[in-house]
Amino acid sequence: MKAKLVFLDWKKYNEFALLGNKLESIYNSEEGLKLSSGDFHSGTTFDCEIKLDEENKKDLTKAIKNGYIPCFYVKK
Repeated sequence: MKAKLVFLDWKKYNEFALLGNKLESIYNSEEGLKLSSGDFHSGTTFDCEIKLDEENKKDLTKAIKNGYIPCFYVKK
């Protein structure tokens, strides 16, 4: 399935976060500003292809058509 991968934000894991959300935006930090000054800033769009079986493709397509936005991150 061909798709667009839209970059949302730079985040960093914070094991001490109080409300359960351990991933916090670093957008307003010095590192966040430096990282966001290049091609990896909110809204940057990349072409990609996701390999899905037919059932997963159907489920994902239906969710997107209903206005839901899947959020992905890249991990190496």
